Amino acid sequence: MSRDTASEERTVPPAEGAGNFWSRSEKFSSQEERAYQLEMDSVRERRMTRTGVAGVVLYGAFAISDKTMVPDIYQQAWAIRFLLVIPLMLLCTFTVYKLKSLVMREIAISLAIVIGGASLPWIAGLSSHPNAMHYQTGVTLIILFGNIVVNQRFRSALWTSVILVILHGLTLSNLPLMPPHVRFNNWLFCLSAVAISLIANFRMDQDQRRAYLARAREHVRNEELSHAVELLARLSAEDALTQLANRREFDRRLGIEWGRARRENYPLALILVDVDNFKNYNDHYGHPAGDACLQQVAGVLHSVPKRSADLVARFGGEEFVALLPATSAADAVAIAEKMRQGVIDLQIPHASSQVAPGVTASFGVAALLPSDTLQPADLVAAADAALYKAKEQGRNQVVMTEQTMAMRQ
Repeated sequence: MSRDTASEERTVPPAEGAGNFWSRSEKFSSQEERAYQLEMDSVRERRMTRTGVAGVVLYGAFAISDKTMVPDIYQQAWAIRFLLVIPLMLLCTFTVYKLKSLVMREIAISLAIVIGGASLPWIAGLSSHPNAMHYQTGVTLIILFGNIVVNQRFRSALWTSVILVILHGLTLSNLPLMPPHVRFNNWLFCLSAVAISLIANFRMDQDQRRAYLARAREHVRNEELSHAVELLARLSAEDALTQLANRREFDRRLGIEWGRARRENYPLALILVDVDNFKNYNDHYGHPAGDACLQQVAGVLHSVPKRSADLVARFGGEEFVALLPATSAADAVAIAEKMRQGVIDLQIPHASSQVAPGVTASFGVAALLPSDTLQPADLVAAADAALYKAKEQGRNQVVMTEQTMAMRQ
């Protein structure tokens, strides 16, 4: 079921049917109807094996009564039951598994019921014994079994019932030993059973539709909730302007990676980036142009680290940060140089820059081996000190901290 159609507002009627009973209270689109029937077909398929075999066993068990109800032809009745009807019913029952078409499966189920029901008027018509007039009650039992226990689709239940009622009526009219009042009572009993079982079948279908609709709605709600949770998680960890990780996410990841680096004894590198003379850029070109500039710079910075564990985040304002687990000082410097050149290659004009005619950035690199005497904040402070030196020395360059240089050596 599509999310659009399934999430449409529906009015689910009360469980105790109000309004027009015969109007289908659940209006499904053709797509929803097919999805519903596919689900119900799988349910009916599983049920058909159990109920089909149970029905065949029950049908066979009634052979015990043939010797008293139709004693003049009980051997023929057994032959019809065991050599013809039961094999055909079993064939229809297990054919359901082989058929792919929903319509053909429906026909196979209905055919098994009709075959079982039609055999009783046939056997009754062959007998001239007075008890044969009571043989017909078995048809009513089969109709009830098909409409309620097997729980066919309503239209199949309706046509199956009509066919069996017609056969039942034809047999009743051809039983000369049956008194009129008994014939009338048989008719009344059969028609009442048909009406009751069809109403029950219809109500069960409505209940199943409501249950299906409730499951579909719950699925959509869960999906929407899951998407909302994912979106909130992403928004809480993402900078709205650049779509990079935000400062909160960086702090979270820094703590995680610091602990992992300490346990596994490898260095953790950090690159702090500052767009040179960005305040001048904003004042000269305006804030919309400044936002566009930051977005382009963010794209370049994000494209350089290639590992999934690496993180590029917006640190605040025009500052960015790259967290590089298990990265040596030399590799961190090389990555920073690629980033610096990438920013230059953007060739974003910067008329008010004190460094170059285009936008540039300064980089501070730090790489530390976590230990008992160091904290994550020490790594950030070291990178910040290196960035300060890069700015102090003329900007548009990569500078390492002394600690990083010591590690490099």
